[in-house]
Amino acid sequence: MQKYSILIIGVIFIAVGGFLFYRSADLEKKCTEEAKATVVDMEEEMSSDDDGMSYIYYPIVEYKVGSKTVKAKMSSGSSNPKYKINDKVTILYNPDKTSEFIVKGDNTLDFFKYIFVVVGIALTGFGTYVATKKEIVE
Repeated sequence: MQKYSILIIGVIFIAVGGFLFYRSADLEKKCTEEAKATVVDMEEEMSSDDDGMSYIYYPIVEYKVGSKTVKAKMSSGSSNPKYKINDKVTILYNPDKTSEFIVKGDNTLDFFKYIFVVVGIALTGFGTYVATKKEIVE
């Protein structure tokens, strides 16, 4: 089983990348209405890594849909926020679920989906090589 572990991890990376591609395409298909939004707040979430605790900041945006004001959290955040409070952004929102949106022209998540797929393919290729390699007995 141990010789298949790299292969399994590679397949998991490809699956996560595939899910990110699917989710991104689904959002792009659903989010068809454009609006001007303002970053009104930052939601802070604690995160832990090898270096200890850190914070991830998720911008909260506010925009108008008809006479209704919508306040929603961006789906991606970072430890070094891309947006500041009072920044103006153009969004595309889902008319059926107005709190679901994407920032027009922001391709931050594209980076992650490509990284997952590329790393997954590399790990799967290497894992396949390791799994099928005949062991040399001296």
